[in-house]
Amino acid sequence: MKLLKWPALSVLLILTLSCSDNNAVDTPDFTYLVSEDFNRTITQSSMEFFWTFAGQPDAAAYINYDVDVYRIVYQTTDLDGSPIDASGAIIVPKNASQPGLLSIQHATIFSNAEAPYVDAVANSVVTRKAIFSSVGNIVFLPDYLGYGVTSQQLHPYQHKESLASASFDMMMAGLEFLESNGIEWSGNSIDLIGYSEGAYATLALTEKMENGISPLQPGLVSMGAPIFDLSSTMDFIIDNIDQPAECVACYAYFLKSYHEIYELSRPLDEYFNSPYDDRISSGLFDGSQSAGEVVSQLPESLTELFTDSFIERYLNGEESELEQAVLANTVLYVPEADVLLVHGDTDGVAPIFNSDDFEVRAQQMGKTNLTYIRPEGVNHSNGIFPWGLETLARLSSTSKQLLVLNKK
Repeated sequence: MKLLKWPALSVLLILTLSCSDNNAVDTPDFTYLVSEDFNRTITQSSMEFFWTFAGQPDAAAYINYDVDVYRIVYQTTDLDGSPIDASGAIIVPKNASQPGLLSIQHATIFSNAEAPYVDAVANSVVTRKAIFSSVGNIVFLPDYLGYGVTSQQLHPYQHKESLASASFDMMMAGLEFLESNGIEWSGNSIDLIGYSEGAYATLALTEKMENGISPLQPGLVSMGAPIFDLSSTMDFIIDNIDQPAECVACYAYFLKSYHEIYELSRPLDEYFNSPYDDRISSGLFDGSQSAGEVVSQLPESLTELFTDSFIERYLNGEESELEQAVLANTVLYVPEADVLLVHGDTDGVAPIFNSDDFEVRAQQMGKTNLTYIRPEGVNHSNGIFPWGLETLARLSSTSKQLLVLNKK
């Protein structure tokens, strides 16, 4: 397996992404990367302490390198297709001779301080995901729209196109970053992973890469606790509105986001009960508050959050605007790449039928490169640990295989 540098990719970029002309091109024209700066180094010892404190000492087996964290700003497109600067982080394992490439699409966050570019709290996305770099990978971590340098706008939560585009363009900017810093990597593909919203974003990104023009194709696609079928999930939530909900804030965030993206004609107070409608409309999800602060301002049950009239309208098929928007963002794609899928069977946020149905679709298509694991008695909050350890094991195995191949 050879080390890939930019020239092999720049040919593809010149052919597919640039206007053709008769002038010779000596150096790549960086069309995505806007700026970069060094953020911090995370040591192996600090990662070991973090994961031991989190009750996951087994994670220490995958901590092989100190890692350097960089912030980047890159160009992508807004919801209306206009150019916009977005941001993210890149994590590079120090002194790793054969690093692979990995794009991590992060799970739901409420505080902008957690975002990869900002990285301003002890439990930030960067701190949590650094271990995936320490195992031996260069990691691309997009903020998505609504965080980092785009924090002035509401994050388009569970929105297919913006998540796929922001993640893909971050990957392209990441390749430009590696070239600008003379950093080499191994292989000819990129692994894509994500949990919860990150799993949904990962599948949307995979579909975009496999069905479009991309200089790299997915290697491993690892997803945990996803909501792929938004329409069926919405039906399930409303049909079971009296059941305990593991994350009321997640559903409130989703509906607020779709209300804004699709400019739903009904006002928020026709969806949310008072005083929650005022709190949500006044910026509860503007990224200024922690998850705990957001949760403390919302009820414990969905029956308290949603108005009776909204529930009745939905059950009677009278919410066509919302239903069409949700259907447009349902992702039922089955990748060609290897897939690892992990979903706890007591998940109270992402109903497990999302993964069960994915397995059925994959089997119907004759897909054989799928590993599906259903940990028993595991909910959404705890499910990230078995997913993370299973993913690290797969990534570690791949890294060892690449190392052996490169030594031959």
